Amino acid sequence: MLKYLLLIPFLSFGQFYKYSTIYAGGSLNSTMTPIETYDYNNGQLINTTNDGGDNYRFHIGLKKLSRYKFEKKPKFYYNGKEENATIYRSSLSGFEYLLEYERIKDRGTEFENHEIWFRYLGEHTSTKIQSSSNGYINLQYKSIDFRYKHDFKHFRATLGTCLRYHPIYNLNPFKTDFPNYNDFEAVAQELGYIKDYWFIDENYNNNLDRFEQSFYRWILNGDTIAQNTAQFQDYYATIPSRYNREKLAELGNQYTLSGVAGLSYYIYLDKFFILTYANYFFINGKLTENGSETKDYDFGVIANWRLSKSFSLYTQLEYLNYFNRENYTINLGINLILI
Repeated sequence: MLKYLLLIPFLSFGQFYKYSTIYAGGSLNSTMTPIETYDYNNGQLINTTNDGGDNYRFHIGLKKLSRYKFEKKPKFYYNGKEENATIYRSSLSGFEYLLEYERIKDRGTEFENHEIWFRYLGEHTSTKIQSSSNGYINLQYKSIDFRYKHDFKHFRATLGTCLRYHPIYNLNPFKTDFPNYNDFEAVAQELGYIKDYWFIDENYNNNLDRFEQSFYRWILNGDTIAQNTAQFQDYYATIPSRYNREKLAELGNQYTLSGVAGLSYYIYLDKFFILTYANYFFINGKLTENGSETKDYDFGVIANWRLSKSFSLYTQLEYLNYFNRENYTINLGINLILI
């Protein structure tokens, strides 16, 4: 996704950079001590402990976002972990954007994320173009979202359409193509694997003699995949994921046109503030054969209640369910100042 960030210098029209912030950074920390594991093979004890190495996070971004009253002005620097509440509901009309890329390694697993969007809020309209990729939950999509919006007191209601371009989710080609997937021998033969009987001819007489070992080996395109059925059963367990990746890649990305409604509420008082929002994709139209039919939604709450000069409560809840991919964050806090 760095190719998107490389476009930044070409987006210098008008006042694109005015009041924006460019940030970059990284962090590196040790991981948990791994649990020791061993294998015993051919008379040798082999240490198989998996050392996942250090955890890290590197990121780069550019953003132009407004702030609510409850959001403090930034420090002398951005560390990339700050999150503006205006991502969910803008406090001002006009043009805003976020371009962010990060690479993460967490407990031995490496993945990439990017969040790129441009949003314009008019008096009664909201338009957003977005490209999102969350490697942690394997969720990717591109979208164009256009809505009518209406503000009344502390509420904001939106209604419109969203066109999404996304990989195929909720489809398992292997189970669809092979309903008898539990019968590994039948499926293997359908896939072109050959079950070949052989034996260890210790006497070199081309006959299976007493005490000589015999097996069924498995062959694909002339190559021996497994020397016996037990080995092939282990290998068979790896076939579905590989088969699904190949078939889904052949089918390619899909288009889904959805009706979407949103509702948010914001109030700021001396001792209390709350921002809550929700979006619901209430109807889907598959523009391609494998477009999505899931009823997607997201919602969240950010709130603080100061009960006294020394005691306050804080909560932040974010939940997203797109294409049956879940992602959520729950933060709860108590602040008690001892005087």
